[in-house]
Amino acid sequence: MAGGGPVNDLGPRLRDHRERIIEFICRPCHRHCAFERKLLVKAFGANMTFAVIRRRMAMGCERMQTPEGDKCGAHFPCLVEGPDGS
Repeated sequence: MAGGGPVNDLGPRLRDHRERIIEFICRPCHRHCAFERKLLVKAFGANMTFAVIRRRMAMGCERMQTPEGDKCGAHFPCLVEGPDGS
């Protein structure tokens, strides 16, 4: 992958989080969404990683692919750290 290091697709998966509502936030884009976990599982599958879901939900973000790498602020607050949760 050009412009950055490998993406950690071995990270947390939907099946690892049992919260009924999962938030998705991007402060630079003023985006704050809340999804029912069961709808995310239906759309992506319980085995899908949050890293992949983040990339799909932020598709089209001009900050995803910059010369300095991924500068997109999209994340899932339910995750403690990493490119998907912090």
